[in-house]
Amino acid sequence: MPAVYSFVEIGAIIMVLAYIANALWVYTGERQTRRIKELYMHSILRQDMGWFDQADEGSLTTRLATDVQLIQDGISERFGAMLRAFASFTIGILLALGMAWRLALVLIATMVPLALVTWFSGRVVSKATQDVQDSSAKASGIAEQVFSGIRTVYSFSLQGRFSRLYDEKLVSARQDGERRALIAGACYGAFLFVLFADFALAFWYAGKLVSDGAYEGWRVIAALFGVLIGSMSILTVPGHLGAVSTARGAAYSIFKTIDRIPHIDIDSDAGIRPEKIMGDIEFRHVNFSYPTRPDIPILKDLSIKIKAGMSVAFVGPSGSGKSTTIQLIQRFYDVLSGQVLIDGQDVRAYNLRSLRDQIGVVSQEPVLFNMTIRQNLLLGCSRSTVSQDEIVAACKKANCHSFITKLPNGYDTLVGEHGGMMSGGQKQRIAIARAILKNPTILLLDEATSALDTRSERLVQRALDAASANRTTITIAHRLSTVKNCDLIVVMQAGSIVEMGSHSQLVQRSGVYADLVKKQQIATQQVDTGSMQEDQAQPLDEDEELLEQEDPHDMEKGYYTMAHVSRSSSHKSIDAYEMKRLQEKQELKEMKQQSAPIGKIFYQMRSEWMLLLFGCGGAAIAGAIYPATAYIVALTIQLMMSGSDDIAPSPLEGVNLYGLIFVMLGVASFIGYGIQHSIFDLSGERYTARLRSMLFKAYIKQEIGYYDQNSVGALTARLAVDSRNVNELVTKVPGDIVHIIATTVTGLVISFVYSWRITLIMLAMSPVVVGASFYETRVQRGFSDKTSKAQEQSGEIASEAVKEIRTVTALGKQDYFETKYCKALERPHRLAQRKAWLSSIGYSINQGFVLFAAAVAFYASMKFMEQGIMELDGLFVCLLCVMITMNGIGSSSVFATTYARAKNSAIASFTILERQSKIDPELEGIEPVTVDGSISFRNVGFRYPARPDIPVFDGCFNLGASAGMTVALVGPSGCGKSTTIGMLQRWYDPTDGLVQVDDHSTSKYTLQNLRSHMAIVQQEPVLFDMTIGENIRFGVDEDKQVTQQEVEDAARAANIHKFISELPDGYNTRVGDKGSQLSGGQKQRIAIARALIRKPKVLLLDEATSALDSESEKLVQQAIDNIISEGGRTTITIAHRLSTIQTADLICFVKDGRVVEQGTHWELLRNNSHYAALVRQQSLNAF
Repeated sequence: MPAVYSFVEIGAIIMVLAYIANALWVYTGERQTRRIKELYMHSILRQDMGWFDQADEGSLTTRLATDVQLIQDGISERFGAMLRAFASFTIGILLALGMAWRLALVLIATMVPLALVTWFSGRVVSKATQDVQDSSAKASGIAEQVFSGIRTVYSFSLQGRFSRLYDEKLVSARQDGERRALIAGACYGAFLFVLFADFALAFWYAGKLVSDGAYEGWRVIAALFGVLIGSMSILTVPGHLGAVSTARGAAYSIFKTIDRIPHIDIDSDAGIRPEKIMGDIEFRHVNFSYPTRPDIPILKDLSIKIKAGMSVAFVGPSGSGKSTTIQLIQRFYDVLSGQVLIDGQDVRAYNLRSLRDQIGVVSQEPVLFNMTIRQNLLLGCSRSTVSQDEIVAACKKANCHSFITKLPNGYDTLVGEHGGMMSGGQKQRIAIARAILKNPTILLLDEATSALDTRSERLVQRALDAASANRTTITIAHRLSTVKNCDLIVVMQAGSIVEMGSHSQLVQRSGVYADLVKKQQIATQQVDTGSMQEDQAQPLDEDEELLEQEDPHDMEKGYYTMAHVSRSSSHKSIDAYEMKRLQEKQELKEMKQQSAPIGKIFYQMRSEWMLLLFGCGGAAIAGAIYPATAYIVALTIQLMMSGSDDIAPSPLEGVNLYGLIFVMLGVASFIGYGIQHSIFDLSGERYTARLRSMLFKAYIKQEIGYYDQNSVGALTARLAVDSRNVNELVTKVPGDIVHIIATTVTGLVISFVYSWRITLIMLAMSPVVVGASFYETRVQRGFSDKTSKAQEQSGEIASEAVKEIRTVTALGKQDYFETKYCKALERPHRLAQRKAWLSSIGYSINQGFVLFAAAVAFYASMKFMEQGIMELDGLFVCLLCVMITMNGIGSSSVFATTYARAKNSAIASFTILERQSKIDPELEGIEPVTVDGSISFRNVGFRYPARPDIPVFDGCFNLGASAGMTVALVGPSGCGKSTTIGMLQRWYDPTDGLVQVDDHSTSKYTLQNLRSHMAIVQQEPVLFDMTIGENIRFGVDEDKQVTQQEVEDAARAANIHKFISELPDGYNTRVGDKGSQLSGGQKQRIAIARALIRKPKVLLLDEATSALDSESEKLVQQAIDNIISEGGRTTITIAHRLSTIQTADLICFVKDGRVVEQGTHWELLRNNSHYAALVRQQSLNAF
């Protein structure tokens, strides 16, 4: 019985070693993956702006979610299993060398073609994977754009166009995936064919050696057994090699970014680090073009000196290079020629971090991050400790302290993704407070008050004037009232300076600046009342009082005050990601109770059923190979032990016959394994492309409220990750199951024929193996439930940081977001480490128990042979077949990780596929060919879904506009003006009352028809990463033809045609991600052209000219006025610049969610109430 004890001892050793090996491979794989994620995130945040101008931000974050996961699959337990297989084979060869060296040398020689096939397979599959991931990343970039600009997509009914564009990218990804599937299947089959051909040669030569008397039979058998065990391990290599090759392909793009050293490197320690700079700035003969458009000069021989402490304003037409000067001071880019100097030193001589630490920036489009107000404010300060008093002082200067303190959570209130829970004015004031808190030597204000209403602007401007004291301030502004008090005003045109001087000097010259001033005057001459002759500016204290009164009802994009947030964050600062983690606990509980929708998945795969059936046939053939090989090997061993005369009596007998059978098994392996892997992967790629398309379409039919509660980063990652995980479910699990069943059935049949007793004994022990596999699956699934949600959190952080990289860079907070990202990785990392130690228990039992079962089988066989009820040949056949079969049953744990990961993804996928949108675009309704355009709000009540406890309108909002009227809404920031546009577009439905178009409730129309009669221009224009012409054409419904002439006419009306025609590629010029290649004014004018080409019956203008310079604003306003004067068009306009709405038929002053005053411009001036006060404050001499 020594052999039995040996089996038990070896089984115990294998069990322990398998546990240690698997646990450590999973553990180290997780550690390396975390390190790769951290390095990738660090490298992304490190890159210069020129790199981001050319990169697709959506694909960057998608690679972080998907490509890194592929790398982890290839460097964790699969890589360990591949090494283990090669180690087993090597040891088998060494054993063969010791037993029969001549046989071993022949076997070693045959490994050359096997190695070549392995090398070729890895190389080809890696390249194919790289192509697949590149194509998938492009599709994800489209999805990220759509999710980011979902309101614009809905407004212009672009869902169909983007669906087709997304599908085009998916077709490319699918074709690359299909090619990879065919290549991988062929390589897998070729590998196994070569291996079995080697078997054939080995067994034939072994028989020859025995028959020639070169070796005794037992020595050759021992050598063959060593090679056989090693070769059976090698059979698993192609599957693991596929994962490793895929990981190599995915790693290429990841490490290409990690290894890139940017030209402007934030990590560089080089450069001077003055404790404090003085603030002298000089542009000396500066010429500059953006890297993405090197043939278009932006600045031309610009020279100007700004002394420390001066307040300098740059004004001029949109696109004249004003914002570029600010970016060069921050060294976002380097000049082509000339110098930008600070304190007499070239900015390139400074240490980059040190330079940016002394510069404060407030940009035109204020950016807040998805955290609390306090945390957003602290981002502006590089000091480690900032007192509450300093924070309050900065907020008081920016006039945001009063509304913050009225929030239930005060400074610990969450602002939402991109500050979405705040109005534009509130965001801007918080951003200004952040800059003031930094206390910089140089303050850069790029349209810092553009999003503020008149009263807020007046107060904040006074605060900025005070904050500018004793520091160099550069202001870029279109509202000239905000720069009147600057020491120096610089007028720019086409990248050059045309005028310089103070406000009074430039007005006296009657030049370009004086003309701009005249265009911004508001008519007041017709009003002749005593009240209008009062002081033009109310006392500041009164203004502050009015401003404070506005805040409690600042609901338009108001305050995030959900009850559980209030309770959990009233005494400490907590960001959105921590809140979300707490909310997701309940979701996990619900998800655990659900089963994977396998039936639904395979029902959707109806078109692939024939392919799947074919693949199952291949898997069945492949599964039968293992026990068939064991059977032939057992017969060969028995033959060699019988004597040299019986080994090869004729060409088709003995080992010659078995060698031929091995060749046939090789052919069967090529067919079976090739079909299994090619066909399942092929059908999986086709289904995954359809699933991603269905998911994308499902996402873009959800109501806006859904997007308010789900971040863009999370949605983009889910779309990519969930579909990939489901792909693994349909490509790996079914084939593996059929394979295991075929292995088990074939092995049991053969074993039953030779000894039903041994077979029953082995079957009695199989529940242990099945139980171990079940345990491993449960552990994997449980941890997958938790880690998937935790990983989503880190993805949101990465997405937000990359999306707002300019703000992150300006604040110098790359390290902050990198640390935040790394912290978000800690929880899934800890969970994965626990999973490594727990799940490996089941794996180790499976590996070791095969030997325990063999010990029992061997012991029973000896007893049966002693009793004469079993022959020696039966022992060999049963023992080998049962061991192979048990190994097949135990290998069910191979897909435990795959199934666990795919289960949650499948549930999440079908949850969104089956979710009914609360504002369903597919519901039937009336579809009039045209509408008159009359609009009414009747006793409207409304609360945002994310803030159901705070009313925007309390049921008393009433507004009417007859067809063809122009109605202007004015009032303090956050009073509900933009909400009216959202309700007309049916982004939201009222909770009470009616919103009507042509006396029909907006809910009676089909969504597409309702929106087809409207066009909108928003305060923050959204352009897509396509050509200018395509962006303008998006204004016309896709079923209508639009000529190039119509596109150009719309551009002319928006005063953008001249600029476009001067570009090298004209209307075919790409605008970059979110229009990054254009100035704010250029983006706005293209957005206006997009709205004008629609020729709508209802035109919605939400601060449509806020980003334009005075000249462009005047021209665009004239174009809008001309369109309005044509008649037959109703216009709802929201404006802070009152000069743009003087001719409106009706001006409504909105306050506290109600219309408190309405009339024409002149009527309201004579009333001398709210509107008249705004007019006085906005006049140039009001400041």
